[in-house]
Amino acid sequence: MLTSRQIYIYLAPALLFTALFFIFPFVFLLYVSMQEWNGIGAMNFVAFDNFRYLLGDPVFKTAMINTVLWILAGILLHTPLGLLMALLLFRKPRGWKLFRVLFFLPNVISTTALAFLWYFVLHVSLGLVNNLFKTVGLESWAHPWLSDPGTAVFANMIPFVLYIGFTMVIFLTQMTTISPDLYEAAEIDGATNIQKDRYITIPMVKSAIAINVIFNTAFCLKMFEYPLLMTGGGPADSSINLSLYIYREMITANRYGISMSAGLMTILMGAAAMLLVFGALGLTERRGKA
Repeated sequence: MLTSRQIYIYLAPALLFTALFFIFPFVFLLYVSMQEWNGIGAMNFVAFDNFRYLLGDPVFKTAMINTVLWILAGILLHTPLGLLMALLLFRKPRGWKLFRVLFFLPNVISTTALAFLWYFVLHVSLGLVNNLFKTVGLESWAHPWLSDPGTAVFANMIPFVLYIGFTMVIFLTQMTTISPDLYEAAEIDGATNIQKDRYITIPMVKSAIAINVIFNTAFCLKMFEYPLLMTGGGPADSSINLSLYIYREMITANRYGISMSAGLMTILMGAAAMLLVFGALGLTERRGKA
């Protein structure tokens, strides 16, 4: 059994890196968020004025709403699709290993490359989608997907589906830990594949659902490349999200205090999402034991 000293020695590297790369930057972010600073000159303490500015800024509100839409897409679409693909591949149909590799492949491809690829797929005149509609006689369906404020943010989300393989692999890994005896007993009782999925597989991968929700939420909070490269946050800031808002305030406007305030609110949003996920998971486990 490990002694307290050994435990502290093993934890020391992790604690050191957490302090260096998270706690110290977080304290600096908290400090700068209450300053008016252009990144070069002296800082001017403004208390909570930066946060008041954010709450009254319509662009920041749009960025918040779009980030929430990204998170909802990650939780309500991406996670269920990943679970569905995992359930299908878990039955090991012909070529399942090849499909597993193909689905995971986009996760090792540059996000920048995929963003430019989809930019040209959805381009109003050169894009594959609109030209396909025109070829089959559906010219009325052709649409400026990236330049219409009503569709730009959703067009940015389309490439997100390509990352379903990562979600699927986490589910598959959890499914391999389920005892085959449960499925054999279910087959003896005459259970169908859908019934086995509903009453055995899905309840046994609840922790994987929570992990995927956390990963997808974190991914959506960090999303930067697609809004920047596909639409630039436009048109009229309709597709801007929090990451792009922070970047603009810091790099373009040189308003570091406001940028840090927005960054702090993004961290708080992520922390709230994590608490909700772990709270829901804990509540589910308590109900299962009751």
